[in-house]
Amino acid sequence: AAVSYSANCTALGSMLSMANMLILTGMATILAASTVIIVTSVSLSPAHIHFSITDANGANSTVDGMAGVSFNFNLTVGNPSRRAGVEYKDVIVNLQLARKRVKRKSVPATVNESMPLSQRPNSPISMAVAAFVEQDLLDLYLKKLHYRDHPTLTIIVTALVHFKVGVAYTRLYDITISCPPVDFSDVKNIFPEGNVNCSA
Repeated sequence: AAVSYSANCTALGSMLSMANMLILTGMATILAASTVIIVTSVSLSPAHIHFSITDANGANSTVDGMAGVSFNFNLTVGNPSRRAGVEYKDVIVNLQLARKRVKRKSVPATVNESMPLSQRPNSPISMAVAAFVEQDLLDLYLKKLHYRDHPTLTIIVTALVHFKVGVAYTRLYDITISCPPVDFSDVKNIFPEGNVNCSA
């Protein structure tokens, strides 16, 4: 009976040791998985990209027999991250007229770049943008201003982007930024101070 009792104790001890090993192994696996998730989350956190308007100009012009003003500029994006690249799935630009009483307040612009567009880490990228505002809309806008104030417009940019670290991509981010209102009463000198920085 003593031998049987000792054998039972030995077997019980082995079972407890195995159970402890399984618990420790499970905890180590959970900890390792948590570490991977944390590292991945940090690695794939979105970079801070900066938008600005560069090389802007405007001119009176005629498109399809309609008089108006043409605006051309580069949308420049700086990516200061040394690790994360950016993939632009789509970029939408609108010119916003800053008056509530004008029914048509937004004029779409054309981004002359093929999408998707890739940007490497720690590098700038520029997209050529063009827009045309009809003279009739400008005249209506000025009439609503009672010809007293300078006409202004705001450039609104919406970008759909993935951030990329190595071969891993983040989810799709919807970024909307606006640029400070600019005075277009003198279309040939629309950005007299040079580049314009934009903000989210």
